[in-house]
Amino acid sequence: MNGRRMVGMGLIAMGGGLAASAVLGPLVLNVIKFHVSDTMENQVVGGDVASLVVAAPAAFAAGVLWMRGHRLAPALALAPSLYSIYYAVSLVVGEQYDRYPGNNEKFFPLYLGLAILGGVISARVWSELGTEELPDPGAGLRRTTAGVLIALGGLLGLAWARSIWGVTTGTNLTQEYLGDPNVYWTIKLLDTAVIIPASLATGIGLWMHKRTAVKAAYGIIGFLTCQGAAVAGMAVVMERRSDPAASMPFLVVISVGTVALAVLTAGWLRLYLRGLRQAPRTNLAPATV
Repeated sequence: MNGRRMVGMGLIAMGGGLAASAVLGPLVLNVIKFHVSDTMENQVVGGDVASLVVAAPAAFAAGVLWMRGHRLAPALALAPSLYSIYYAVSLVVGEQYDRYPGNNEKFFPLYLGLAILGGVISARVWSELGTEELPDPGAGLRRTTAGVLIALGGLLGLAWARSIWGVTTGTNLTQEYLGDPNVYWTIKLLDTAVIIPASLATGIGLWMHKRTAVKAAYGIIGFLTCQGAAVAGMAVVMERRSDPAASMPFLVVISVGTVALAVLTAGWLRLYLRGLRQAPRTNLAPATV
């Protein structure tokens, strides 16, 4: 089996794993029961919505394109691969195994597989994207994406800093933290150590015309679209279940934001596809990290 076919099948398997987790979880069959509070289960369901509707189809499509040798496959594959790692780690590490009933530990091989496939494919995709000259996104797309990433990274960083300060000082012990501290710290660690720095670095790099930032944008914008869909799904579930923490204004804002991120993602994919049909412009700065 050649390398192209292996990567393509890995993407399809990853998409199948994401879809299986969503269907087996509380979103559909409730076969997988997570060790979380009822409120936190809404977040799990939101992630499953994003997996089933966004990440899994993107992984399937990228896998088919990869096996067919289509050059768009790497640009499409990076976001669901990164999402698969985040999704698997948060579901395994963030559980309150000693507090709430559940059985998700029996499905550990599924989440281990998603994390491994996501990591291996992300590394391969990153290498593949670097083998060809990437097209210049142009001033409009570059500046818009840079502004969105810097704004999102900055706002999320400030929000998480305020929340963490409140918890560590004992001045704002929220119900979210008291009910599921493991989930709280897992998400905060992933976001503050990886997602926020990656968003800020990519945004600043785009503003400074760095080619590596153009490369990274294909992954981070698509990943944030998946995450936005997960949060929007969570907000919808909270409304439908009459959760006391539900907020219609928040649902509207996050839904509009997710659509905006999806439009940006589509813009980057169209750019990449257009660059496959014509010689790319080379007015970007030399590649730097």
